[in-house]
Amino acid sequence: MASASTSVGCRTPGGLSRRLSGQGGRYLPEEGQEEPKPHPVLHFLKKIYDKFSPSLILENKGSIARDHLANERTFLAWLRSSLSLITVGVAITQLFRLQTNSSGGGKVDKVTELGRPIGGSFVALGILFLWLGTSRYFHSQNVLSYGQFPASRGSVIIATVTVMAVLLACFIIVIVQGRTS
Repeated sequence: MASASTSVGCRTPGGLSRRLSGQGGRYLPEEGQEEPKPHPVLHFLKKIYDKFSPSLILENKGSIARDHLANERTFLAWLRSSLSLITVGVAITQLFRLQTNSSGGGKVDKVTELGRPIGGSFVALGILFLWLGTSRYFHSQNVLSYGQFPASRGSVIIATVTVMAVLLACFIIVIVQGRTS
């Protein structure tokens, strides 16, 4: 097994070799060679990125990387849920609009008028889910950087109660609409 100071791996045309451990694939000069100088523009861009980057740089000990990547996957799940709710809201609005247009005449019953508010409720839920996911992501990232983990209860309760309320309203509208037609 190679030690961290041993250069093992693929050779490049400049005489550099990739290290298997340590800096994670960084090219190191062979003995007697200087480390190559970065291009001035790239050096300038790296300084700008380092100054304004919102990323946390953490030492990868134990399960730190795994925990932060799991946090990111959880945020992406909140984002997918948000987009799904917004899509359902738009679909419900369009469905009720099509139903109104196909019925002919100017008469629109009370139940059909509820399509826009129900669709708007799903869009609002999607925005709420995006906000909950984003705030949860940054809160968890902050707490994980101190070696702790926040148990998510509040956001789950809020999400469950609001979705159940809107779904119950949809169910009631479907039942009432079935009786009037």
